[in-house]
Amino acid sequence: MSKEQPKAIDLFCGAGGLSQGLHDAGYEVLWGIDHEKNTKPTYDANHEHEMTVGDITETEPPDLGLETGELDLVAGGPPCPTFSLVGRSKINSLEGRNNQTDERHHLYEDFLRFVDHYQPKAFLMENVEGMLSAENEDGEAVVDVITDQMESLGYEVRVKLLDSANYGVPQHRKRLFFIGNRVGQENPDMDEWATHRAPKSESEKEIKFREDPSKKTEEDQSTLGGFAEDEEHEEFPNFTPGGSKKPWNTVADAILNLPPVSPKGDTPPTKAEEYEIGPVSEYQYWVHDLSEDEDWEDQTLKNHECRGHNMRDLTLYKLLGEGVSYIIGDIPEEHQPYRTDIFPDKLKKQNPKEPSTTIVAHLYKDGHMFIHPTEARSITVREAARLQSFRDSFEFPVARTHAFKQVGNAVPPLLAQALGTAIREEVLEEAEPLLENAD
Repeated sequence: MSKEQPKAIDLFCGAGGLSQGLHDAGYEVLWGIDHEKNTKPTYDANHEHEMTVGDITETEPPDLGLETGELDLVAGGPPCPTFSLVGRSKINSLEGRNNQTDERHHLYEDFLRFVDHYQPKAFLMENVEGMLSAENEDGEAVVDVITDQMESLGYEVRVKLLDSANYGVPQHRKRLFFIGNRVGQENPDMDEWATHRAPKSESEKEIKFREDPSKKTEEDQSTLGGFAEDEEHEEFPNFTPGGSKKPWNTVADAILNLPPVSPKGDTPPTKAEEYEIGPVSEYQYWVHDLSEDEDWEDQTLKNHECRGHNMRDLTLYKLLGEGVSYIIGDIPEEHQPYRTDIFPDKLKKQNPKEPSTTIVAHLYKDGHMFIHPTEARSITVREAARLQSFRDSFEFPVARTHAFKQVGNAVPPLLAQALGTAIREEVLEEAEPLLENAD
């Protein structure tokens, strides 16, 4: 283990999901940048280092107080709507522009500009799955073009599509990651670092109640502090290459101990500001993020608020559910709010026995694809955050629409922690003796 924390920066940082995961993996994040001004209150509320709001294309790399090559990691996810399977038609529809020539197509080049400037020991770049099928004007695979550019800067590169559910996140979210290093190490095989897997039986889909800790310790269990110190609780997350894998965390594991958002029976649903019960699953114990001397009853419940719904939507939501249907496409045509040939899953209730579908920024417009599994409403910001693996201590002190967008755009912190841990252990720490001898 290095005597000092490895140092990193986060480009296109948003609310700071990637920054949080790197912090949890043992990194000191020195700086972040994002163009969206509404992300700054959230980032500043949860991180101690500087975050700049600005256009990265017009921003010069700041002085970090390090010599060239001393920075350990440049990380970030350049927004590339041109690579998105959803965004192509929108860009193609603009006069004089297409998905090959749109200027946003090249934001990754600013990521590489920062890599070239700092010459970090390693980098981590995230992007959407659609990049895998994207081609440039010459018909070349975009992934190959970008990899060649990265290698021309002196880096060994590995490209891998990852599903966040395989790393403890209670959500299916597939994202492409470029991992590079210039210190002569083999980049980690992230399949080896997966901690979770598909369930093997129906029983493995049930909520994973945590065993009674009082059976395993002599400590006073009257408060959650005693629970938190139990050895079993500390095993999550446990990022160890080649370790045994647990069944995927589910929607039930993540959110079902949160209280209803209409505690007085109000219609439409509003918000709740106090926990009614403590954590019951392994994931919930982790996501509550309680200090050793803190009890869940003293914890403030933040951002547990959903948008308002009209009675028609609430009635439709009631039709969706376990034993009935999870998608609006199965409901009689006369009750369809959308064309089913175009939007077969526009209204979707989340299955409590599975990881959620991909949390998207579109949540800020409506929540129809993220209907609560047991209540007739869309999910709250806090529930979306839990499904993204933001812990309850991570707050979003912005308007609800901005909070939904920030959650949807984020890299899940748990997935970022897995990647950061793998890079730290297999690249940075393995390279230290070689770098010391070279000096």
